[in-house]
Order: sequence, then structure tokens, then C-alpha cells
Amino acid sequence: MALTHRKKRPIDRSLEVVGDTRLLIIATEGRITEKQYFALFRNRRVQVKVIPTGEDNKSSPEYILRRLKDFRQEYDLKADDELWLMIDVDRWKDKKLKSVTKEAKDCDFQLAVSNPCFETWLLCHYILPTITTSTCQKITEQLNDELKNLHNCGYNKAKLNTDCFKSYVKQAVQNAKQLDNNPKARWLNQVGTHVYKIVEQLVIN
Repeated sequence: MALTHRKKRPIDRSLEVVGDTRLLIIATEGRITEKQYFALFRNRRVQVKVIPTGEDNKSSPEYILRRLKDFRQEYDLKADDELWLMIDVDRWKDKKLKSVTKEAKDCDFQLAVSNPCFETWLLCHYILPTITTSTCQKITEQLNDELKNLHNCGYNKAKLNTDCFKSYVKQAVQNAKQLDNNPKARWLNQVGTHVYKIVEQLVIN
């Protein structure tokens, strides 16, 4: 039986909500880091709702896609609300990525894929990642170095210091765009990230 009584849109009422407030719903591979990062943005016109991987640790792309589908079915969303699938390239084979991203597009979901991992986006706040940082380990090491040099703190995936990133968000968007030589592709074959497609809506509006 189809769900006939959906829940109200999960708008943050602590902000001055306006009539045309949009939601960006993001289902993520990570449990903590992405949710902490997007808490940076307090925008009354465009709000973010992060659906992280739960304590069951079911973080493979098909589970993330399922959570996004379930969310859309559960809530009474508006036509201009956007649902985003946010996954990484590093742990998954091309066959799985092709299958899941195709299904996501067929569902009218947006894609924010990072190669190799979400830390690529975080590193873009400081420098332009290169082919020498083509693994998540190398990306994370360089991110850790940048944080130590600039802020005298390391990278803690479980307790992200968002103060270290908020002044560099526009630079991150610029760097990520520079890395993206094919914005219409479902994911980048080289180091890069499409997370900027979400974030630029939050810093411009």
C-alpha cells in the first residue's frame, strides 16, 4: 500500500524560515565527518539535511541510495527540494559505481561523488589536490599537514574542527571546479570532487 500520510518537511525552525526555503537532503557514506562539516551552513533559504550511515555501518553505495529513497517516501518534500547521493570512489569498483549512480540519476537524485574520498573536498579548502594525492591516505596526510601548519591542529575524522574550514569555503569551491574537467560526468576519473555543486548553493544564496 502506498504511503498516503507523509511527515512534514524536516525544516530547521530555529532559523527564520521563509516561504521559498529549499532543502538539500544528502545521504552520505560517512557517519560523522560529513554531518559535522555541513553543520557549518546556517542558511534560511537553503537548508541541509544530512542522512549519515547509521550504527549498522552499512555504507556501501546501494545502502546509501536506499536511505535516500526511503527519505523521499517518508517526507512530504517540495518540487524544488533536492536529494543528493554523496559517495566516494576509493572503496568501490567501477561496476558498482556505474550501477548505483545510474539508478540514482533514474530516480532524479543528484550526485556528489569524491575521488578518492570526502577528504578531497576538505583539502580543497587549502590547496589544489594533485595526482600525487590520488589515494585517500595521501589526501588525509596532506590535509593533516595543512591543518597543522595553518591552525596548529591535526585532522580528526570523528571530531571535525569546522572553525578551520569556514573561512576557506569559497576557495574550496574554486579549487574543486578547477579539478572538474567534465561537470556532467557521474564521477571524476582523476582526483576531484563534486561536493562543490552542493556547497556553492549554500554560499551564494
